[in-house]
Amino acid sequence: MHRYWCVLLFVVAFVQASAQFTLTPLPRAIPAEKKSSGARTNELTPMPLPFWDDFSFSNLAGYPHDTLWQYGKTVWINQGLGVNPPSLGVATFDGLDSLGNPYSVNDVLEKGIADRLVSRPISLDLVAPGDRSSVYLSFYYQFRGNGEPPDPGDQLRVLFKNASGSWVQVAAIENDGSFNEDTFTQQMIAVTGDEYYHDSFQFSILSFGRLSGPYDTWNVDYVYLNKGRTANDTSYPDRTINLPLTSMLKDYYSMPYDHFMENPVANLQAPLISMHNLEFIPGNTNQSDVQPINYDSEDSVFVNRDDAETIYTHQLDLATSIGNPLQPLEFRQTPIQTLPDLSSLTTLDSAAKVKLKLWINSGDNIVPSIANPLGDYNIAKYAPIDFRVNDTTQVEFTLDNYYAYDDGTAEYGAALNQPGAQLAYLFEMKTNKPDTIVAIDFYFPGFGDETNQSILVQILRDLSGDPGSFLYSQSVTVQRSTQNKFWRLEPLNRFVGVSSKFYIGWKQGAASVLAVGLDKNTNSGDKIFFNINGEWEQNTNLTGSLMIRPVFGKGDGVITGVDKVTEENEVKVYPNPGNGTFVVMGHIERAELFTLSGQSVKTTSQQVSDGTQFQIDNPISGLYVLRVQKQGGLSTHKIIVR
Repeated sequence: MHRYWCVLLFVVAFVQASAQFTLTPLPRAIPAEKKSSGARTNELTPMPLPFWDDFSFSNLAGYPHDTLWQYGKTVWINQGLGVNPPSLGVATFDGLDSLGNPYSVNDVLEKGIADRLVSRPISLDLVAPGDRSSVYLSFYYQFRGNGEPPDPGDQLRVLFKNASGSWVQVAAIENDGSFNEDTFTQQMIAVTGDEYYHDSFQFSILSFGRLSGPYDTWNVDYVYLNKGRTANDTSYPDRTINLPLTSMLKDYYSMPYDHFMENPVANLQAPLISMHNLEFIPGNTNQSDVQPINYDSEDSVFVNRDDAETIYTHQLDLATSIGNPLQPLEFRQTPIQTLPDLSSLTTLDSAAKVKLKLWINSGDNIVPSIANPLGDYNIAKYAPIDFRVNDTTQVEFTLDNYYAYDDGTAEYGAALNQPGAQLAYLFEMKTNKPDTIVAIDFYFPGFGDETNQSILVQILRDLSGDPGSFLYSQSVTVQRSTQNKFWRLEPLNRFVGVSSKFYIGWKQGAASVLAVGLDKNTNSGDKIFFNINGEWEQNTNLTGSLMIRPVFGKGDGVITGVDKVTEENEVKVYPNPGNGTFVVMGHIERAELFTLSGQSVKTTSQQVSDGTQFQIDNPISGLYVLRVQKQGGLSTHKIIVR
């Protein structure tokens, strides 16, 4: 491993040394078109007030809208690192540059100016002198969120550009130990001083912290600059969707199609929609800051049928009242009323993809009138801002050949912080029939370490440690990939039959610590187990879903860990204990020998008068697991070599 990454992982481990899991922030994949986007944004002409961006919309996924921001390619626009943000999407500041690399690779502790946002030029010269005392910049900020906490003394700074072109720092938000990582706080800054009222005014928000990687996280949301404000102008006539929709597949975001179709009703649940009212008017008498919320929704179902894709679109809810009005500053989660229409699916289809789109009818951008007394949009103040842009969300679910707890996007990596540790991830099948695992998808993020790293991939029936609990093991060299790209381990050295539930994971090498993608938008933390000191423990401190997916398909007819042989068809082995040579009596279809850790043991075999004789190629004294397949089922046996 390169020296830098050794130090980097050590720093993260040091921060969370008491935890079983280490969170490792992810480098970002930078689209090629973003690397050359600066030329266009530098040509932006000055715009008049108001300036507004809540990062719920952009013309390039993952980055600020480049008609509003002259520079912003180092920050990350995402929906996973903010905890209960004002609206959907936040701008995350950390220690990675525009290419996703650390600003400093030579000194892991070096601090300095890291990410920054620079606004488009703004024509403040158009503001009349009598209105200049009412010009304020505001935004919400959050310390850490779902990211990595800034160190004491780290700052989020705000600068204004004056008429001579110089940048002047006007505010600094510093980690003094009092911040709540679950709360967004609004910052108000008055634009005072004639030096700022020129035709090319700009403001900048930047972070000061470690430059050695994606650390010292600040989240920023809902940036607003306008006249006609006061220091108490912290209310906005805006009702937002502030979090992504939750899954409609209960525990999973993706399921095997045939498993789902066994009982579609039992496998569905109503996704939750999350909303927030940003308006609060002290002393309000007409209750215009209390808004009834209705919503519309539609689905698009893409069905694979006879090697062709057919698309079905349905309107689901239309202006259906969710219930009580949304109160001032209220956050609310509520289930949608009508699930996607899956009546087009049949057992003859092979796969389907469901896209669910929902938008709220929130009363945004309605001018008060006799017909609309609850309207609260002041055209003179807010036009041309469209507060409806944050009223829409959509989510996609997959019915194919795999299970996935994750939504396909990782915010971090998660690693057991001890070499030699074991990880197991529980999957509970939504079918009463046995099925066959033919491949496994992993997302192992690339962190700059290109050295070969091997792990022992394991599939377990349970965590008892009994010989029969080991269904599969294979030593593999890890294949790292770019952001959110899965590596498929296939073909497995043999297909694995499973039933009801199973665990997928690995045993790390004696000198390895391996991170796998972690999705923070979903949470299957109670399905994660680890073994550091010889005993399996259930995870209690890691929130999120690991990006590991079992893939199902047609096997070779051998079912492992599903049915046991009947008493009449019992398997007998002799001599046991023995010296490495033993006989399995009767007719068998297959027999395999493993160590207790799940590694395959080489044997030679020959038919004898009463069954099949096996000889261990290089017998070593100890306990082995013999797995025998014969008509009627599978059995496992302890073999002792002396």
